[in-house]
Amino acid sequence: MTKKFKVAVLGLGMGEAWAKAAYDLPNTELALVYDPAFGVYDRVQTQYYLERNIPLAKSEEEVYASDVDIIIVATPDHLHAEQSVRALKAGKHVACEKPLAPTVEECKKIARAVKESGKYFMTGQVCRYAPGFQTAKMLLDAGRIGELVTVESEYAHDYSVCPGWENWRCSKEIGRQGFLGGGCHALDLLRWLAGDPEEVFAYMNHKFLPDWPNNDSGFAVAKFPNNVIGKIFVSIGVKRPYTMRTVLHGTKGTIVCDNGRGFIELCEADVVAVTDNMKFSQIPVAVRSHNVQDELRDFVAHIAENKKFVTDEFQGMYTVAFAEAAIKSAETGKPEKVQYPTIAGI
Repeated sequence: MTKKFKVAVLGLGMGEAWAKAAYDLPNTELALVYDPAFGVYDRVQTQYYLERNIPLAKSEEEVYASDVDIIIVATPDHLHAEQSVRALKAGKHVACEKPLAPTVEECKKIARAVKESGKYFMTGQVCRYAPGFQTAKMLLDAGRIGELVTVESEYAHDYSVCPGWENWRCSKEIGRQGFLGGGCHALDLLRWLAGDPEEVFAYMNHKFLPDWPNNDSGFAVAKFPNNVIGKIFVSIGVKRPYTMRTVLHGTKGTIVCDNGRGFIELCEADVVAVTDNMKFSQIPVAVRSHNVQDELRDFVAHIAENKKFVTDEFQGMYTVAFAEAAIKSAETGKPEKVQYPTIAGI
């Protein structure tokens, strides 16, 4: 008989999708949830949990002391490191929302706790589970556009309408960096598609959300392995619909993809040569921009098979390292090498 894993969720804003996935999947049980905003913050759908008789923890400590197998950390970014470490020390497997933590140094604390606990860990870099991006990766790996030459991605999302519980995203005390907090989606996506960047140069400004603590928009140019060059645009204040439009240029074609459209576009040199017609073909894809259900299903399968998860603590940390280098470059006005901690260095 297949083991059914008991799941607890910390944070029911971002954690709502995780909770629903744990409730719906056949090999998981939503055993416990906790959020101090339960009943007092309209983003937390209290009726969903009450109607299904989902146990509600009275405190965070109750979650760590419970008999659950997996704890989902879906709280604000600045809480991730402390809560992930506590969950690991309590003997739980952990899935943590992106970004893994606000700094590489905090990510190292998680990595050390994973190593000491012997438990499995996942960073929730959900773009790797969006059907449009997965299809683009499959076409790229199959050689359909030849050798990769340039890549570009963007994270455009107006955060002025979603400051978060108790306005944590715009808190000067917390000092969240938008280029990491939201931009980690685009940064991680390009790492997945093109490899770990070696160097990055960035410009950033602060015009959309002047009352927020840090720069709200920026462009970064990065050098990836095999002399692939890339461009990343991140804005948490731009006045346009949410998008993560991503373009991959290869020696034999181009892919244009997004996580919010029902198709991706493909132009192949071989097809153009035959048809003598330079046009994109459209490949239909499902729209699941936050495909947490497949993410959790995959994590549970890896735990059941005693296999380390792909987007583990180091993958999460390397994306934070990429963002840190870009933020530093914007401050220094110089290109910055991306520093990737090793297992020995944590």
